[in-house]
Formats: sequence, C-alpha cells, structure tokens
Amino acid sequence: MRPVVHVVGGGPGDPELLTLKGARLLKEARFVLYTGSLFPEGALRELAPKAELLDSKGLVLEGIAARLAEEARRGGVVVRLHSGDPSLYGTLLEEREALEALGVEVRVVPGVTAAFALAARLALPLTVPEVAQAVAFTRLGVRTPVPEGQGPGALARPGLTLALYLSGMHPKRLRRELLEAGLPPETPVAFGHRVGQEGEEVGLLPLEELGGLPPRDTTVFLVGEALGRKGLRSRLYDPSFRHKYRR
Repeated sequence: MRPVVHVVGGGPGDPELLTLKGARLLKEARFVLYTGSLFPEGALRELAPKAELLDSKGLVLEGIAARLAEEARRGGVVVRLHSGDPSLYGTLLEEREALEALGVEVRVVPGVTAAFALAARLALPLTVPEVAQAVAFTRLGVRTPVPEGQGPGALARPGLTLALYLSGMHPKRLRRELLEAGLPPETPVAFGHRVGQEGEEVGLLPLEELGGLPPRDTTVFLVGEALGRKGLRSRLYDPSFRHKYRR
C-alpha cells in the first residue's frame, strides 16, 4: 500500500467546528503539519495529544511535501491541517501534486469555511427565495492577481451574495469597487475577524460604512440583499404548496 497523508480542513478555528472524521484523525495522528498563523497551537495540542507538531508558515512547498512524504513512509496517521476548507483559497492542488509525485496518496477531509461560520454566527441566510439564489466566492487581487471578470466588482450584482476572502486589509478599496459596480450604499455587509477564535469580532453594517473598518487580515465579508431581508418564506412549508410528502 502507498503511504498516505490526510489533508484535513480545520475549520475557522473553533475546535468544535471540526468534522468528526477530522477530529478522529487528529486524535490518532503521529505527525501534524499545520498553519500556525491561522490555527492556534494551544487548541491543536488538545486535539492531537500524541502528535509531533510542525508549523508550516516558514516552509516552502518542496519542504512541506518532502517532510510529509518522509513521515507518511514511517507509518501511522499523518495529517496536513489546513484552515477552513482545503478546497477554498488553499494549497491543496500544489501539495497534492507534489505528494503524488513522491508516491504518496492524498485523502481529503472537508472543513467549515469562514464564510459559513460567519453566516452561522450571525444567523444569516446566504440565499433567500426569489431574492438571492446564488453565492460567489471571490477576493480582491493584491499580491496574487485575480483573473479578469472574477473580482468583486465584476461579480457584484443585485440578488447575488458575495463571500469575500483575503481582502480584509483593504476595506476602503472593497467599498469603492462594490459601489462603482452599482451596489446600493445600503446593501448589507457582514464582517468577521478571526471567526471562531479568541478575539473574534463580527458585525453587520451597510456597504457605505465598510470603509470605516480597520484594515485587518483574517477577515471575511459577506455582501448581499439576502443578509437584510425579513418577512419572506419559502414555498416548501407553505400550506398551499403540495409535494409528495404533503398533499
């Protein structure tokens, strides 16, 4: 059998938002490579009491892949812990390809991403019947460029909910781009800094006030009409709506 590395989504930082599978793998782990800038070591030590812990923030891809492959060949449970969900704004593709080139199998466990944690924290829907039926994940292009037509300004439109990552250092720029795209100044914006972690700050404000937030990394934004709608209901539980379970 090929050696295996488990890529686990660590969620937004709250240990209780790990999946049961992710928590089990951490508990069984002999070695865990994690991102210390996004996941607190204190919480991780309780989750992975038997594991050797290594912070990846000072490493490059080649070093990460080589160490994970080395540990996987030694046996036992080896975990690469990603913040949030590994498939969203992470390094899953490059790490998977590098490990597979070294003969290592990669198995992925999904995690709760920060946008969903923020929506849950504020009890907000991202979709609302006949108002918003689509959600787009995007970011500002800063050091990493965003392809044409995929940035916040290009995607912003009435009814679409935006989940904005990696843009917390530029709230004024984000406000300007969204207003220039035609979103009304009163459009609701939810913000979450360090959602699910110590020092969490969350709130809801109109788009026109977004520029007043302090520039901070590890901040996620939700933007859209759905966040502020009230008094609407779906057809599913309407007494006049028939389906195969209720006639």
